[in-house]
Amino acid sequence: MLISGQALRAARVRAGISMRGMARRTSISYSHLSNVERGDRAATAPVVEAYRRALADKGHVLEAGGEDAQLREVSELLRDAGAGLLGGTVPALTAAEAVRAGLHDAVGRRSRADWWQQVIADYGASHYLAPPTELLCDLLADAAVLKKHISDGADADRRGLLRSAGYLAGVTAYAWSNLGERHQARRWWHTAIDAADQSEDPAAQVWVRAWAVANGPYINRRLGESLTLARERLGKHLAPDRASCALLSGLAQTQADLGDPAAVTTLRQLARLTERVPAAAADDQGSLFGWPEVRLRYTESHVHTACGDTAAAYAAQDRALGIYDTDMPRDRARILLHRARCLVIDGDITGGIACATSVLDDTDATVRFESVNVTAKAVLAAVPPRARKLAAVIALHDRLRTV
Repeated sequence: MLISGQALRAARVRAGISMRGMARRTSISYSHLSNVERGDRAATAPVVEAYRRALADKGHVLEAGGEDAQLREVSELLRDAGAGLLGGTVPALTAAEAVRAGLHDAVGRRSRADWWQQVIADYGASHYLAPPTELLCDLLADAAVLKKHISDGADADRRGLLRSAGYLAGVTAYAWSNLGERHQARRWWHTAIDAADQSEDPAAQVWVRAWAVANGPYINRRLGESLTLARERLGKHLAPDRASCALLSGLAQTQADLGDPAAVTTLRQLARLTERVPAAAADDQGSLFGWPEVRLRYTESHVHTACGDTAAAYAAQDRALGIYDTDMPRDRARILLHRARCLVIDGDITGGIACATSVLDDTDATVRFESVNVTAKAVLAAVPPRARKLAAVIALHDRLRTV
């Protein structure tokens, strides 16, 4: 059980046991217990267990409170989400990270806000590479430590820490979404938006909204809600940077899904903005925080496919597939599913369904997340009623119904 020395002291006082009385009951020296309760020594497992037994003798139960209770809930949540064996590691990871963060504060020269900015950059780079269950354990452990830093931090650091909290919560929301945990993802997007807004950092506010909009179809967010979310910061911070481009991309995709012809106009605006993106962002293909050309091509493929302009969609798909890295199989799969949908729209239903089925067969289960499944379901949605009784269509429908 993870518990602080302060919590041990509070439990002892509630039970009416003096410090010397606790020393006698636990056979641990008075000075050692005093150091533990002051926080000068760690509350090790043997000490906590000794307190638990002593309190039980007085009819009291030692319970973890506050942050520890939250960590216990997180562990249960991960187990419920299918993370199973990983759930129990979250408290241990949090405790270890808290120790490391304390040591860094003692010896480091960078501010906490600067250090967390680097942490966020690392998460952006690992988003496409690490399994979401593994990523969530690290994210949730760091979120617990960041929460404490925000609570304890000086005013000078607060905005920077809140900015990091916005990004961290956004990456966490995406990880929940990848696992198909839509309810949790929506909650974390709300937290991400609130933290970014409190940071008063325009780029963070735009980035969080941009990816929340892009993630909308995979967590059952209503299109009208995504449209409102995209427009909240549209006129306040539109610059040739990764955040603004991501926001325009999300807006264009949402407009296309709504059948709004304005999607093509937004797409042109995005193309012009992408041409002006700094080289550092344009070259950052493997991170959530970059804006490489392939993201523009993906957006073009989505918009033209949803609008039924298959010729333009095929061209965008060819360009995207030509530049996607091999370590981004999930996004390649979605592009190929756009192609399958185009084939269905063009009347080649057998070819489109066969293409979609092949994509699912060839996509490793470790990267076939909710975004791939939802994109595949859009292929089925394009099948006209007269063809929905075809054996291949029924087989794909049954396959996707179970995921």
